[in-house]
Parts: sequence; C-alpha cells; structure tokens
Amino acid sequence: MVPPHQIDPKQERALFAKALSDFLSPKFLTLSVAPFAVTILVALAGLYFLSGEFFHMLSAAAAASQNPDGAQTADALTQFAKEYPIISAILGSFIFKAVAGTLFYIIGGGVAVLLSVLLGVIIVGFFTPVIVKEVQKRHYPHLARKATVPLWDYVLFMIAQVGLFILLTLLTLPLWFVPLLGIVFMHIPFYFLFHKLLTRDVAGEIFDKAEMKRVFKEARWRIVTTTLILYLLSMIPGVGVLGQVFFVIVLAHQFFEEAATIRQTL
Repeated sequence: MVPPHQIDPKQERALFAKALSDFLSPKFLTLSVAPFAVTILVALAGLYFLSGEFFHMLSAAAAASQNPDGAQTADALTQFAKEYPIISAILGSFIFKAVAGTLFYIIGGGVAVLLSVLLGVIIVGFFTPVIVKEVQKRHYPHLARKATVPLWDYVLFMIAQVGLFILLTLLTLPLWFVPLLGIVFMHIPFYFLFHKLLTRDVAGEIFDKAEMKRVFKEARWRIVTTTLILYLLSMIPGVGVLGQVFFVIVLAHQFFEEAATIRQTL
C-alpha cells in the first residue's frame, strides 16, 4: 500500500483511465441516462418553483404600491408591501425587477448547479450496488463484496452529515459575498457533503465496518484527492449530473484496489 499521506500521480491517472474506459462502454452509458434524467427533472422543477415564488413577491409588491386598499391583507408579502409603500414601489419597478431577476438567475443558477450535483449523488446512490457489482465482475471477481454495514448505521451517518452540511453552510454564508474568496467558501460545505455521501455510498458496497474504518484512516488523503478531482469535474456544465455514474466507477476501482491491499495484510 502507498503510504497514507503519499499520493501517486501515476496511480491516480491509471485509476481515472480505467474508470473512463468502463464508463464509455454501452452498459454504463445506458445506465447513466436514468440518474441524469431524474436529476434534471427535479432540478428544473425546483428552479421553476423558486423563480415563481420570487417573481410573485415582486408582483405583489407592485400591486400593493399601486392599490394598497385593494390588496389582500391575508397575504404576508402583500401586507408588508402595504405597510412600506415606498419600498414596495421600488421592488415593483421594472428596473428593479430586471436587475433582481438577472441576479437571481446568476446566483440562483450557481447554487442550482451545486445542488444538482448533490442531488445527483443522492440519486445515483440507488444505482450504486449495480455499478459496483459490474465493476467487480469486470475487474475484481476474486474480491468479495462484504457490504455488511447496517442500514440504520448508514441512515444515522446521513443525518449527521446533512446536519454538518447545514452548519457549515450557515458558518460560511456571510463569506460567500466576499469577492473572490466567496467562491472558495461557497464550495466548502458542498464539497464536504459530496465527499461524505459518495465515499460512504461506494465503500459500503465493498467493505465491512472494520475495513471501511481502516481504509478511511490509512488512505484518507488519496480518497480526498480523488473526490476533489471528481468535485472539480462536476463543476463543468453537464458533467455534474451526467457524470455521476463515472464518479461511482472511479471510487469503486479505488476501493477495490484498497481492499485487495488491506486483505493481503490480514
């Protein structure tokens, strides 16, 4: 085994080359369609809903500023608009709508890309057993898939990581608006959850609990390097949702190779 803190670039390149060769096969390309289609549909539906709510708020402000007595007081947004007519007039103006709409789709589009990547990781999780099994069949038939981590353990892990993701998001949110640095801080919580969900999902199909703990400790920097490369690739338009199966293949190869090494030392 390569020393825990040492990363072999040649080995990393070979890992990605092998995974790409698998991904370009008809079976894996066909398998990529389902996660891609589901992710796109859910992401578009979410963006449509959020944009509708956003522009409804602006329209309500405009209506209340022009006719405050005729507005529906039961609507919290309209009530706010009635109490602050000057702000309502500004919010309802064409110029503000144009600027706000542009900013909404720029910022919202960026966040939507990050969320779609995480959504893709969650959706591809349902296909991970099939993908890992196929990788094993092609390259590692001599290695057993133990996959003995209890379901409740995985559920508790998921809840804990989502909680940490929310905490990291809240802690870094004020820094998102700092020029240049904001780009880095925005990605910290998203990479954290991307790494945690993807590695645990794939490793859970190959290792038992003891092996998983050992691999995550001894090979953590190699794993971080791999997932960081995958995360950067996911930022390329289209790759984040279309390449999820490829991401699983890459980690399946890495974890099978780690499994071959640690089982030889037992």
